[in-house]
Amino acid sequence: MKRGRMALCFMVVLLVLGGIDSLSAQSAGGVSNLPGITTKDPYPNGCVDCHKDAGSGKDYRVLTMLAKISTHPKIDKIVKVVPDDCLMCHKAGPKPPVFSQVMHKAHFEKPATNTFVTTYTGSCLNCHSLDQSTGAMNVKSGPKNW
Repeated sequence: MKRGRMALCFMVVLLVLGGIDSLSAQSAGGVSNLPGITTKDPYPNGCVDCHKDAGSGKDYRVLTMLAKISTHPKIDKIVKVVPDDCLMCHKAGPKPPVFSQVMHKAHFEKPATNTFVTTYTGSCLNCHSLDQSTGAMNVKSGPKNW
């Protein structure tokens, strides 16, 4: 039941923020573009597939982004898999806050200027995978890239 509610919450957030365009975008064959379901998944490792060093001073790796948060501890030696290992601390809240709340706020706040929404279409399937046989949503993870 809890997973069903979470899936429903994802869809509500997607609708409210206008991300429904990414779900309704049609591919050439007239099938909805759903990464990992109807098309190849360009982000199979979630965070680390988007958060890369793009060169020219545009380093978006997770470690670089976290360095901008003065209160965040250094994680370079303890985190091996992102975001799975982030749950070592961000599991129950309120301090540090629950991981899902931090990520959803960071990725959907101010959608008109938020890079996740404007560049990556704000699709839930960029960070989450869907088990089509059970309907369960999972968080994608991958080896750290720093």
